[in-house]
Amino acid sequence: MLVEAQSLPFATVVLSTDYGEVVMIGPWIAWLIALGPAVVVAPFAVFTLYVHRRLRSKGVQVQADCEHYYWSKEKHFLQYRYADQSERSHVRLANLSFPVSRAKRGRPLEVVYDSARPSRSRSRHELRRPIPWAGVSIGIYLFVQLVCGILGGVFLATGLFDR
Repeated sequence: MLVEAQSLPFATVVLSTDYGEVVMIGPWIAWLIALGPAVVVAPFAVFTLYVHRRLRSKGVQVQADCEHYYWSKEKHFLQYRYADQSERSHVRLANLSFPVSRAKRGRPLEVVYDSARPSRSRSRHELRRPIPWAGVSIGIYLFVQLVCGILGGVFLATGLFDR
């Protein structure tokens, strides 16, 4: 026997019965599934792209010393040390998905750092790419977003969560 029904912003209907309350989850779940990955990834992607673009446009180029360059299977690791305009030393360990042809221990390496925040730097080789992400990570993200978008669309179209 239905005693009371009311709408909530996060649920379609709350039903109060003799046996307790039943919450019927609304279409917001489908929207959450469809847009969830984009909402989670977007802040990190925007920040990473901001740093990459800022270094490409306003970065200060210096010579760094390559301390280590090694790789395992598909990953390349580059560690270098450079000095900023106030002669403070900074070290960066870059995890790359592509080889750096001129990187060898003890050899000079062109590095670009942010004068407003000298601890942020990228090798000149990294900044040649128009976007800072590897093709594989973009592909994985797009696949996950596509799957979630299709599932969310199916849930919205069928009204599966409206019951």
